[in-house]
Amino acid sequence: MTLNSANTVSTDFLTEQIKQQFTGRHSVTRKELFDFYRSFEPDLKEATFGWRIYALKEKNLLKSVQRGVYTLLVKPQFHPALETRLKELGAKISKQFPSARTCVWSTRWLNEWTIHQPGRFLILAEAETSAIESVFYFLKDSHYKNVFLNPDEDLLERYVYEQTETIIVKTLVSKAPLEKERNISVPSAEKILVDLFVDKKLFAPFQGDELVNIFNNIHKGYALNITKLLAYARRRNKEKELRDFITKNTKLNELIHE
Repeated sequence: MTLNSANTVSTDFLTEQIKQQFTGRHSVTRKELFDFYRSFEPDLKEATFGWRIYALKEKNLLKSVQRGVYTLLVKPQFHPALETRLKELGAKISKQFPSARTCVWSTRWLNEWTIHQPGRFLILAEAETSAIESVFYFLKDSHYKNVFLNPDEDLLERYVYEQTETIIVKTLVSKAPLEKERNISVPSAEKILVDLFVDKKLFAPFQGDELVNIFNNIHKGYALNITKLLAYARRRNKEKELRDFITKNTKLNELIHE
C-alpha cells in the first residue's frame, strides 16, 4: 500500500484499486464507493469523501448517471455536427430573439443511430411559449420555405412528411435540458430521447424498433445522465411511461436505480 507524507493512502493507489474493484460494472453507488474508501481509511469523513468524488470527476474517471450513482465507464458527451443551414438558422433566431429561450436541431442527427436511413428530414426550431409565434412569422418573413407551427396529425401526414426537409416551429418545454454548440443552443441527448418517445406523431418514422435502436446506440456511444432524462420526462408528464419503456426494452435499464 502506498502512503503519502501524511500517512494516508495515496490518491493514485486508490484510483487503481477502484478500477480493479469495480471493473466491468455499469454503475456503482455512492455508498459502495464510500464503504470502499473506508476499507482503506476507516476514519474518512463524509465531507472529505465528497472531495474525493469531485477529484475523480475532474480527472474524468467517474461520471454521475443519477443522484448518488456513478459510472466508471466514462463516455464522450454528445456534440452534434451543425450543418451550415442549421447553424445559420440558429444564429438568426438567437440574434432576433436574444432574451428568449430557443434551440434548433435536425432529425438528420438521428442517422447515426438508426438502422433505416430516411430520405425526409425535419429541422426543429423550438421556442418558449411567449416567443413561438414571433419565431414562426420571423422565419416566414425571412423567406424560409415549408415552415409549420406546431402541426397537427393531419398536417404532418398531408404536408410535412411529403417534403424532403421541413422546418417545424414548436413549443420549447420549460427547463428542457439544452447545450451550447458554437454559441447555438441545441438539445441535449437526453432531451432528444424524451422528445422522440413523447412526440410519437411528429417523429413517426422513428418509433417501434427504430426507437429502441436509437436509445441503445446513444447509450452505447455517449454519456447519458438518467436523472436529467427522467426529470425532463417528468416535465412532459411521461416519466412512468418512459421508465417502463427503458426498463422493458432498452439497455439503459442498467442505469435505472429505483
